[in-house]
Amino acid sequence: MKKLRWNIAWRMGLGFGVFILAVAVLFVFTRLTLTQSSELAEEVDSALVPSLEALEDMDQTLASSLVYINNWIEEQSRADVDKKVLLRKLVNTSFPNHLQGLDELELAWTPRARAHLDTLRLETDALLVLYSEIMRLLPDWKSYQNYEAKFKAKEYAESGAQLEVFSSRVQNRLAALTAGQNAALRDRTARMEELGAELTMYAGRVAWIVVILGIALGIIVTRSIVQPVKELKRALLHMGRGVLPSRDVRVTPDEIGDMATAVNRLAEGLARTQKFSQEVGGGDFETPYEPLSDEDTLGKSLLQMRSSLAENERELEGKVVARTEELAQQKARAEEILGDLQDSISYALRIQQAILPSEQERREVIFDSAVFYQPRDVVSGDFYWFKSVGSRRMFAAIDCTGHGVPGAFLSLVGHNALDRVTKVYTEPHKVLDKLNEHVLMLLRKDVRAEASIPTDVLRDLALATETRAGVDYVGGQDGMDLAMVAINWELMKVEYAGANNPLYLVREGGLIEFKADKYAICSFEPGTKNYQVQTIDIQSGDTLFLATDGFVDQFGGPRGKKFMRRRFRELLVETSSLPVQEHEAHLKARFQDWRGDEEQVDDVLVVSIRVP
Repeated sequence: MKKLRWNIAWRMGLGFGVFILAVAVLFVFTRLTLTQSSELAEEVDSALVPSLEALEDMDQTLASSLVYINNWIEEQSRADVDKKVLLRKLVNTSFPNHLQGLDELELAWTPRARAHLDTLRLETDALLVLYSEIMRLLPDWKSYQNYEAKFKAKEYAESGAQLEVFSSRVQNRLAALTAGQNAALRDRTARMEELGAELTMYAGRVAWIVVILGIALGIIVTRSIVQPVKELKRALLHMGRGVLPSRDVRVTPDEIGDMATAVNRLAEGLARTQKFSQEVGGGDFETPYEPLSDEDTLGKSLLQMRSSLAENERELEGKVVARTEELAQQKARAEEILGDLQDSISYALRIQQAILPSEQERREVIFDSAVFYQPRDVVSGDFYWFKSVGSRRMFAAIDCTGHGVPGAFLSLVGHNALDRVTKVYTEPHKVLDKLNEHVLMLLRKDVRAEASIPTDVLRDLALATETRAGVDYVGGQDGMDLAMVAINWELMKVEYAGANNPLYLVREGGLIEFKADKYAICSFEPGTKNYQVQTIDIQSGDTLFLATDGFVDQFGGPRGKKFMRRRFRELLVETSSLPVQEHEAHLKARFQDWRGDEEQVDDVLVVSIRVP
């Protein structure tokens, strides 16, 4: 037996010796080649590639700076806008950093490349001086009103002027440097490929020797070693996957035979362990089990597991009963909270419905009128408004920011403000001006101290906040969009003013759209802007439409896209041909047909009236 074991060791040693010899031969041929290749790779990684990256970064910075400087000249803006801040950063930080980085890399460059870099510094300095002069001429918003300064700045940016000349010089210099570094990179890469080809040739020759010797040794080793090892491997792989081998491993009179005996004993022990585990898992905690020996820690652990599982089963049965009772109590509490929430929303709906004019109230103001009104949630941020003031018949469609409860909250503020303002003002543009002032006055309060509105509700309302003396105040960037119309039947004239929402007039099958002012209620300080009024002659049979953006923005149709304004204008022309009493049903049907299975994205409101 001892002789056989030595024989196996010598066979394995002989096989490894052949491969070690082959590797040693290959090492002799490749040592110098790898040394040269590593030196070339070090040069590429430490100098050429970083140089190309630095040149490309500076070229991108130059391109960005040209866009920003032209924007600086052409667009009147404050000094703190993002593009101007970015340009200052490029001039003061990015360009100097790029030049400093190139200075650190130039030691590995050719003398010609270093000369180019010296010229690049001078040309870049000249360009940055020109940037600084343009920024000095137009430093802030008011400076654009100095026509002499603005003319001089534009003169620098004209075709063929200094800005184009200086930037072209820098670009050409960067291109020359990049071309030089690329040429050097190609040269080093080509040399590395040559060295690799030589190494491949040497390795191929050695590989043939290894293959021939390996085949001869493999035949010998396989017969005496590999076959028994394969059987052991197959048995161990099965047990590694949790599958017991179907037959015992063949035992040979050598070291591998000793391992086969141990594997067979292990398989037998695992089979007994498997049977024990199945019976314990089935709930038989009295099944017997004998460890393989006094040192069998796995067997002792299995016996301890059997005792622990029996105890855990008793504890779990008690916990399941307690948990079931706890879940029943939590379900009852959740149902109670949900009921309270639904009651609160229903109450909010009744409050909002109270401010909306009924059909009879609308007809008292304008007899031939219709409203298609479909909130996205139970309550809505959209609402419609009708009112008679003397000889004027006024109506409006209002879209408050947000939807659901937050939108409804803002709609109550808007409705109350409209009722108060129209007690004094009846011209639509003045109503909008005063509405902007009045709503801002109502909302500009210490939110926490006076209104006690939660932060998440303010966020849903999309109202901007500003800080004054450490206290948050509600401002207005996009509080309400609306369109308002006042009709004088005696003069057959319409006065219209709008905040983002237009007026549509359909006459004899043709649609005329009257554009609104492009700023919302609560988006500007009172007195800085004013809404404009448009006076329109109307004729008998004309149809007027006001709408919020919910219909236009709804996704649907065969491709799941928005309804869009062009299709909406066509729908209004189609609707105008119907009696006013059918407008609501027609618009609702078209909306539901377009939406299909898509979710409604916003509140929808369309108001129509017919001129008698």
